[in-house]
Amino acid sequence: MIRWFLGLLLLGCHAAPPPSPTRLAAPPTTAPTRALATPPPTRLAAATPPALPATAAGRELTWLLGVLQHGGHADAAELVAHFDATFLANRPVDRLTAALGALAAHLAAMAIDQIESSDETHATLRGAAPEGRFTMALRIDPATGRIVDLDIAPDPRAAPAATMAEAVAAIRALAPRAQLLVAELDRGACKPRVWLDADAELAIASAFKLYVLLGLGDRIAAGKASWSDAIALRDEWKSLPSGVTQEDPPGTRLTVRTLAERMISISDNTAADILLYTVGRRGVEAALRASHHAAPALDAPFLATRELFWLKMVAPAAEVARYLELGEGPRRSYLDRIRGKRPLGAQAQFDAWTTPRYVDRIEWFASSADLCRVMSALWSRAQAPATAALLDVLAVNPGLSAAQARAWSYVGFKGGSEPGVANTTWLLQRRADQRWFVVTVGLNGPGAFDEGAVIGAAHAVIELLARDVH
Repeated sequence: MIRWFLGLLLLGCHAAPPPSPTRLAAPPTTAPTRALATPPPTRLAAATPPALPATAAGRELTWLLGVLQHGGHADAAELVAHFDATFLANRPVDRLTAALGALAAHLAAMAIDQIESSDETHATLRGAAPEGRFTMALRIDPATGRIVDLDIAPDPRAAPAATMAEAVAAIRALAPRAQLLVAELDRGACKPRVWLDADAELAIASAFKLYVLLGLGDRIAAGKASWSDAIALRDEWKSLPSGVTQEDPPGTRLTVRTLAERMISISDNTAADILLYTVGRRGVEAALRASHHAAPALDAPFLATRELFWLKMVAPAAEVARYLELGEGPRRSYLDRIRGKRPLGAQAQFDAWTTPRYVDRIEWFASSADLCRVMSALWSRAQAPATAALLDVLAVNPGLSAAQARAWSYVGFKGGSEPGVANTTWLLQRRADQRWFVVTVGLNGPGAFDEGAVIGAAHAVIELLARDVH
């Protein structure tokens, strides 16, 4: 499923930080949780891979595979010895350690088909894991011999679309309810260029975190918070993965900026809930309405991840049925009562969640058009100095490989999925002409989605847009 690949995109890294966005002459005006789940580390299968290339890049790939075979564990000194300083500047050691652990867990039973190294600086591995086929591409700096790029990507197993019409057809075939929007940001409006059922309100899983980020931006703009504010973690705030904040001890102080980056870049559920409680449920709902969401009542009351997990995984069926019969006010009272007072349930229950649950009734909902508008709103808020960091937060995890991102001078991304739900949404500035775009793909269906097909189809749209192919 898409959830593990979106998380592993965190490893993809540019050698330099994202450039400052170019300002439009007239700024635009106007966001599951299971998406990036990281199960406990598991050792890789001990199968002997194909012969490893006897090149400098091949030797680094050999070292990396050894680390992954031991659960992704490597101490800080070892990581510094193998990853270039430019890589670590964007992916600090603690974040890299968490990502390698997640990578080892998801590739635990991988079968390696091919390893090749075209020269001393590049090595590529192709293989299959339980959740889909993938490629791992590594590049080293010839001067230092250390890794400067590491990209994990699904193998789409099919030729990419040659036209937007082909791309739309590929997305339409992915799910009973599929939508796509490619829109240009033009003088405060999302101007559609490619459209597939983009007004349908679908479940969006962890893409809801865009609305939490917007609510946070509005709170900072109003002078009620700052990026440097530190918040002490409470045990009753802890949610389930994805993320790492749930592993921090109670009392740990985390800045608002750190929480926002975790929420967006690794879809950290506990960080999202802390920020939701900080902004306030009604504050996030106000931001959603301000972004011109077409059906804001669908997201009122706005759920925390902990609440969604309780309703979908732990609460007895009769209790869930009663909740669904409640109006908005009584639902708010119910959510207030369960906050921090009931256990989330065992990890085993979470791991056993493989089929859709209440996707049309207990979720966060938005259309592709709504998501374009929230990205536009985030762009607009970021034009003010106090909230300029909104674009930096969105760009920590670009959701594209380094090679794909070269066509864009800015890439912001948020994805999400749970069984029966997938969403990928980008804010992009095209390098060739500095024009701004939003690309968003949303899927709802009766079962799991093919990860390689979903990501491959979304990336095909972005690659066509980069070349301005219609």
